[in-house]
Amino acid sequence: MSVRRLLSGLALCLGGALAPALVPAAAVAQPSTVPASLAQLQAREAILVETDTGATLFARNAQTPVPIASTTKLMTAYVTLEYEPLERKLIEQPYYAEAGESLADLTPGRAYTVASLLRGLLIPSGNDAAHTLAIDVGGTDQHFLAMMNAAAAQLGLDDTHYTTPVGLDTPGNYSTATDLAKLAQVLMRNWFFAKVVREPQAVLPYGTVLVNSDDLIGTVPWLVGVKTGHTAGAGYCLVGAASAGGVHLVSVVLGDPSNAARDADTLALLRYGLHLYRNVPIAVAGRTYVRATVNGSSTEHVALVAAHSESLTVTRQTPLEASLVGVPSTLQGPIAAGTPEGAIVARENGRVTLTIPLLTQTAVAGDPGSSLLVKLLIALAVALAASLLLMRRRARRAVRRGAPR
Repeated sequence: MSVRRLLSGLALCLGGALAPALVPAAAVAQPSTVPASLAQLQAREAILVETDTGATLFARNAQTPVPIASTTKLMTAYVTLEYEPLERKLIEQPYYAEAGESLADLTPGRAYTVASLLRGLLIPSGNDAAHTLAIDVGGTDQHFLAMMNAAAAQLGLDDTHYTTPVGLDTPGNYSTATDLAKLAQVLMRNWFFAKVVREPQAVLPYGTVLVNSDDLIGTVPWLVGVKTGHTAGAGYCLVGAASAGGVHLVSVVLGDPSNAARDADTLALLRYGLHLYRNVPIAVAGRTYVRATVNGSSTEHVALVAAHSESLTVTRQTPLEASLVGVPSTLQGPIAAGTPEGAIVARENGRVTLTIPLLTQTAVAGDPGSSLLVKLLIALAVALAASLLLMRRRARRAVRRGAPR
């Protein structure tokens, strides 16, 4: 079968989830205005970001510096992860909490691993864990704050400043919804952090039980974190994250009037983002996308397979298509297995955004006919050389016989 015929039937041959990725996708209209669910948000500041493309899908006062309560602990966690191994043991420091502070109920003087302290920091938002990490990692509270502010500058969080590792209302401790979304995206790339912030509860050594202060975790399957916060000055705050169907989002709501409003605003943002986007598989590593003829044979073929898996996250109304490009009509051996021969090319709105090489699944031997011809030519050359050598020898003998004695 020719490559051209294979190409014409490619979408049908692939079948399953991949078929839509290799034909033009139907456009889905996106609302031209912000839906009512987001217009009714009660948060003073908010943002929604699609993390694969970095697109901001919604923003309200997102660059206004405001108190951020215990979302401050995101930077406390970031600095700790940057400087300390998870297995290192630190000594829990005495912490004198005021009424109403969130605690992990850790025992002063007892040794805990950094991993346990981070769980105490992130799951119940323990101020005692934050204080211990600041002292044990930074040496002093002030030095740890300097580390936090240096990290903020390095990460480009230009509207963020820290004066507490805990998140209480202290002058000069502020950030923005935009900066918190940036920091959350960085942290969610850390496997340990991403694992901890989606745990509804955990049990530490010595039997300490931690319950997540984010009451949405464990109730909605696509919610994957990340951190709550609440003080009188900051209101109710929540940095959220969602992952579903290959779509990844981070949301931030600040200054909500209640815990219920905080949860409702977060769900409204994330649901809006998940509805707006789709993830389309383009290629699966090792899957055959075309079979090319070999050395002009009508019966011999070699599979061309995708070099690696790829998918694209796009808005539902984005026209998306994929096609095979540069696939030769016939492969002439010898060719080693794994040799690039053409590619799958994906286009968004007609613009190439992704190219996946196609590789020969097996080696291609040389043309047998060509090999026989080469052997015949070599044999003929050898015979001709031998004949010429024999003729020269005879000529020399004739000369010797006719020479005078």
